[in-house]
Amino acid sequence: MNDDDEFLPYEEESEEEVQDQATNVEPDATDYEDDEAFLRGQADLESDSGWETGGDNDAAYSDTDAGFTSGADTDAEGEGEEELFPAGTDPMALLDNMEHNRNTNEEGQLQPYELLARQRRLNRARDPTATAGPQAGSSDVFGAGADEIWNEDVAEHLGLSSGRGRKRKSKNKHRPSKGKGSRTKPIPEEISRKLGEANLHYANSRHQEAIALLKAVIKEAPNLPAAWHTMGWVHEARGNMQKALDFFMVSAHLSKDSQEWKRIAKLSTEQGHLRQAIYCYKNAINHDKSDLDAKWDKAVLHDTIGEPRKALKAVNQIALVRPGDVEIAKQQARLHHRLGNAAEAKDILQTHLHSHPTAVDLELINILAELYMNAEEWRLAVDNIQYANTQLCGPTGLPIDLQVKAGICCAHLEADPDSQHGMHEAQCYFDQLLELPLADNADLWLTVADELLQLQHAEEALQFYKRVQELPEYNDKELWSKIAECHEALGSEEEMVAMYEAIMQGSTFPAALQHDAAVALTHLHLDAGDTLAAEQVMSLVNQLGGAEDPDVFHDVDSQDGQALFHRAGLMLRLGKQDSFLELMLPVIADSIRQAEQHGEGHADPAGPLDPSIAKALRRRQRGISSKKDLEEAGTVFKGYTTRDRRRAHVKEADEAAEAVLAAGGGTPRGSEVVTASADGTLVTGLAAAGAGLFKQDTEFSMLVQAGRMLLQLGRLAEAKTLIQSSIRLFAKRWMDKSRRDVLQMVLAEIHIAGQEFGAAYEALKPVCYRWPSSVRVWNTYCRVLGGMGGTKHSAKFLLPMRAKHPSSLPLMLLAAHSLSQTSHTQALGEFFHAYRLNPREPLTLLCIALAYIQQAMTRKVDDRNRTILQAFAFLQEYAQYREDALESNYNVGRAAHHLGLVHIAAQYYQKCLNSTSSLPSSPANEDGQGLSLHAATLMREAAFNLSLIYRGAGADDLARQVLRQHVTI
Repeated sequence: MNDDDEFLPYEEESEEEVQDQATNVEPDATDYEDDEAFLRGQADLESDSGWETGGDNDAAYSDTDAGFTSGADTDAEGEGEEELFPAGTDPMALLDNMEHNRNTNEEGQLQPYELLARQRRLNRARDPTATAGPQAGSSDVFGAGADEIWNEDVAEHLGLSSGRGRKRKSKNKHRPSKGKGSRTKPIPEEISRKLGEANLHYANSRHQEAIALLKAVIKEAPNLPAAWHTMGWVHEARGNMQKALDFFMVSAHLSKDSQEWKRIAKLSTEQGHLRQAIYCYKNAINHDKSDLDAKWDKAVLHDTIGEPRKALKAVNQIALVRPGDVEIAKQQARLHHRLGNAAEAKDILQTHLHSHPTAVDLELINILAELYMNAEEWRLAVDNIQYANTQLCGPTGLPIDLQVKAGICCAHLEADPDSQHGMHEAQCYFDQLLELPLADNADLWLTVADELLQLQHAEEALQFYKRVQELPEYNDKELWSKIAECHEALGSEEEMVAMYEAIMQGSTFPAALQHDAAVALTHLHLDAGDTLAAEQVMSLVNQLGGAEDPDVFHDVDSQDGQALFHRAGLMLRLGKQDSFLELMLPVIADSIRQAEQHGEGHADPAGPLDPSIAKALRRRQRGISSKKDLEEAGTVFKGYTTRDRRRAHVKEADEAAEAVLAAGGGTPRGSEVVTASADGTLVTGLAAAGAGLFKQDTEFSMLVQAGRMLLQLGRLAEAKTLIQSSIRLFAKRWMDKSRRDVLQMVLAEIHIAGQEFGAAYEALKPVCYRWPSSVRVWNTYCRVLGGMGGTKHSAKFLLPMRAKHPSSLPLMLLAAHSLSQTSHTQALGEFFHAYRLNPREPLTLLCIALAYIQQAMTRKVDDRNRTILQAFAFLQEYAQYREDALESNYNVGRAAHHLGLVHIAAQYYQKCLNSTSSLPSSPANEDGQGLSLHAATLMREAAFNLSLIYRGAGADDLARQVLRQHVTI
C-alpha cells in the first residue's frame, strides 16, 4: 500500500472487528522488527526500498522538455525529489481545486489531500521508472542483459565490444549509496535567478513581487520544491496560514524531507487540524522509521481525537525500543484504561515498578493507586503509596492528593480484620489536609467527605461538608442534600431544618437558592410526616416561585421552569390534586397549542416536498447522514473518511435536503430544527421535531401525571384531549418511541374507563409490538380483552406474536389461554413452555392446574383420576410459591369445590376464613373490618361458598352462622 492510500476513503470496519481490536491491541510484529533493525543498525539501508537509478533517466533537466521536471527515480520512502507535475500540467489549477474543495466542503468531493495523492499516483502510472526497479532491462530476472554481455572483458578482448552502456556503468560506479542523502540536481540559471530575486523580495517584505516571480517559477519548473516552499513562507508572512500550509504540503511531497513533514505537522496542530498533522507525522515516519519523537507525537494526536486503539499501537512500538521510559508506561496505562482494560493497565505499571524501580515518579504511583482504588484493592493501593513515601519522597513527604488517597484506603480497610490499617491511620492522613487552605483544596475535602459518608462515618463527613459550605461557590442544593444525609444518619433532622430556615431567611442568599431551600425543607417535612409544616413552607414556595407564566414551560432549564415543576411535585406529594391540575393544565395545554400553531404557520408556501427529499430530511433528523464529529472543517487533510456508497438518486436527494435546510435557516445540528412532516410539508421550530416539548423527564412525568389524575377524577374528555394532542407531537419517526408508548398506555386506560374497548385495543396494539415482554402492557391488554368478551378474537394477533417472540412469558400464557378454547392439549404445551422458562412463577403453576382440571372434566380424557392428581400437585406447588395464603387457600378450595370434592373444599375455605386474622392491617374498607378490598372480597367469597356446602349437606344453621359472621350487608 502506498503512503497516500492509508488516508484515502476506506471501508468501515465491522463492529465485531472494532471491538476485537479495541480489546486486544497488539503491535505489528513486522513493524517491531523494522524499528529495531533501524535503531540497532542492522537494517540494510541499501536494499530498503529496492529502487535504483535508471540510465539516461538521470538527465533531470532536459533542454528539449516543455517544462522543468525533476528526476523520476525516487521512491515512497527514498530521498531526493519526486516528479509530481508532468509536462503540460498547470500546477496552480491543482491549488485552485484544493482551495475550492476546502471552502465548499461538499459531500462526495475529493478532499485536497486526495487531489495530491491522486496526482502522485497518476504520475507514477505514467512513468513506471519512478517506482520500478533498475532500468537494466531484464537482467534482474533473466540474468545478464545485452549491455552487460557486450561490455564483458572477454568480449572486449575478442574485439566484440561496442561500447554500449559504458557511460551507465561508469556513472553507477560512482553513484552515492541510497539513503545517504538527497541527490542535488542542477537548476537552470534563469530559474535560479528568479528564485534569488523572489527570496530577496520576500526578505524585504515585498510580498506581491515575490508571489509574481514564484508563480512564474512554478509554471516553468512545477516540480521544484524550493519555489513552493518559499511561496509558503510568503503567505505565512501575509497571515494566510491556511494557504501557506497548502504550499508547504506540496513542497513536502516534492522534497521528501522528514524534518519538513514534522514542521508542517506542528503548524497543523497549532491551527487545530489534527488529522492533517497525523498525516504529516505518518509521512515523516515513512522517511525515517527511527524517529521516535514523530511516532510519539502521532500517538498523542490519535489519543486527542479519540482513537486510543491506534495510539496504543504506536506507543507499544516505542515501548519495545525504550523499555524503561516511565512516560511510555504511563501513556500505555492511560490508553488501556480508556479502552476498558483496567487490569492490563495495572499490570503494565506494576511491571514497570518492579523492573525499573529507579525510573518511577509520583505520577505513576498516583495512576496505579487510582486503578487499585477503582478495583477496590485498597491494600495494594496503600502499599504502593507508602512505598513511594519511603523511596521517592524527600523531607517534604507525599503530595496531598496521595495522602488523601492513602487515608481513603485506610478507612476502607478498617472493616478488614486481617489489615493493620484502619480509621486511626486514615485520620492522620486527613489531618494533613485540614492544615491546608480550604479554597485551594475544596475538591479534596468533598472527596474525603463523600467517602466517609459512604463508609457510614456521618459525623466525620459532616465536619468536612460544613467547612466546604463556607465557600459560596459550593453552597448549593447538592451539598445540602449531602448534609441532610449526614443529619439523617445521625438522627438530628432538627439541625437540618434550622439550616434550611436560616437560608430562607438570610438576605445574602439569592432568590434561587432560597427557593431550593424551601423546596428541600418541604420535602423534609413530608418525609417526617409533618403535613401541616410542609403546607406552611409550601406557601413560601409559591411566593418564591414567581408568576405562573406558560412560556416558562418551554424552557425547563430556566429558574422559573424549575420552580414551576418543584411546586407541582410538592402539590402531588401533599395530595392537592385540584391545585396541581389548576397549575399544570393551562401550562401544558398552552404549550401544545403553541407548538401546533407554530408548526402550521411555518409550512413551506411552495407546497409539499418531493417524497425523496422528505425522506432525506428524516434521515438527517435521525442522524444517519450526519458527518463524524471529529472531522475538521477548513483543513487540507481530514484524515479518514467513509467511502460514499450512495446511489445517484439518494445523493441528489441529500443535496436537495441540504439546500432546503439552508433555505430554512437551520441545519441538522443547529439550534433551529428543520424537517419534513408526515404529509411532506416543510416544518420548522418546536413543532417540527417535537423534541423541544416534554424532552426532559420532569416535563414528561408532569404530563403523564396530569393525564392520570384527570382519569382518576373522571374527567375523561379532558384527559383524552390532552393525551391525544400530546401523542401527535410524539408521532414523528425520530422521536423517543418509549415515551410515545407511555402516552398510548394512558390513552388506552382512558378508553377502558369510558367503555371504549375497541379504541383501547387499537391504541395498545403498537405498544404490544414494541414491548412483548412487559407485564404491565399485557395486563392492560387483558383488561381490554375482558371488556371485549374474552380471548377468542385475539388468536390472529397473539399467535404470530408468540412465534416472533418465543421467549416472552406473557405471550406464552396468553397464547395458551387462546388455544384452550379449542384444544386443552395445545394449551398445556404452551403452559409448559412458560413453566420451563420460569418454574417458580405462581401464575404459570395455577394456569397449568386449571388446564388439567378442565381437561379432566371432558369426555376425551384417558385417565381422569391421574389428571386430577396432576392438577392438585401443581396447585400445591402454586400454594408454596404464592406468598398470599388467603388467595392460595381460596383457589385450592374453589378447585376442589368445582370437582365436587366438598370435604376438601370445606377445609380450605375454613383456612381462608381463619387466615384473615393474620393479615396486615390496612385502611378500613366500607365494612370497617380493616381489610383491603382484595382480602375482604376473597373472604366473602369463601364464606358464601362454605355456606353453600353446608346447605347442601343440610346444615342450615351452620350456613346461617357463617353468613352472619362474614357476609353482612
